[in-house]
Amino acid sequence: MGRVKIVSRPAPNQLPRFKLPFHVRSAGVNESVCTWNESFAAEKKPFVQIFWTRKGRGEVTLRGQKIVLREGDFFYHLPGEEHRHRTIGKVWHYHWFAFDGPAAADFMKAYGYEQCARYAGECPVSLFSELELLLQERTPYAQRHAISVATEILALAGGPPNAVSGADPVRRFIEIARETLSGGRLSAGEIAAELGIHRTTLNRLFKSRMGMSPGDYLRDLRVQHALSLLRDTDLPVKAVAAGSGLPYASYFCRMVRKITGMTPAGYRRSGTAECSRHFHANEG
Repeated sequence: MGRVKIVSRPAPNQLPRFKLPFHVRSAGVNESVCTWNESFAAEKKPFVQIFWTRKGRGEVTLRGQKIVLREGDFFYHLPGEEHRHRTIGKVWHYHWFAFDGPAAADFMKAYGYEQCARYAGECPVSLFSELELLLQERTPYAQRHAISVATEILALAGGPPNAVSGADPVRRFIEIARETLSGGRLSAGEIAAELGIHRTTLNRLFKSRMGMSPGDYLRDLRVQHALSLLRDTDLPVKAVAAGSGLPYASYFCRMVRKITGMTPAGYRRSGTAECSRHFHANEG
């Protein structure tokens, strides 16, 4: 299961009697490990809940869509939404807080943040910890102060203070492409969808920055990884291709020949490291 910490106000299922735009209900930390998952019916979650991933990866299912949250990603649930979450890989470490009240949903929606994996930068751990302390103080002033801390977290969710506007989709594409290199065959379009950006927009931004399309970058990255495996391991050629997201043997052989002038087996026998000068899959 891992480590779970939950701090709540007194009687969390009842709103405090004094009026505020919303009330911070609870806050905590979840350091879940592999195989962890949770599922709660919509009626069990009558509040807004904020998630900010500090380490690892997790998956949220929202209205049938699977959303992957990575380090630095922000996500939120609105009141009355089913909560279905699970860890991907070894660990999913995230901080969270929840708030409720008649205006809670409208307050959250007013920020205009899409319900997707929104890259917001490093998790503001100190602010989440401050919320926990304020909830433990259990005074009207602490509840009012908690609102200011909560809104500071929501402000940071719009993107790091030194960013022009939110996340850098080109950088995030590269990070996701490298992170999932040996774990599957995500296409450029699928990564764009995960980033919440239209593929045409990503294509334009990527070409402007990198001088190539996202699809070409992904292809070159996979072939480069495959050449490294051919050079540095004894894995069968078929396993090298599959482990690099290039499961079609004919296409894999064609790409290796195009880059090196040799077949995969020939490249392995040669022991050459010439591939590095053939690649333009830089990070800009």
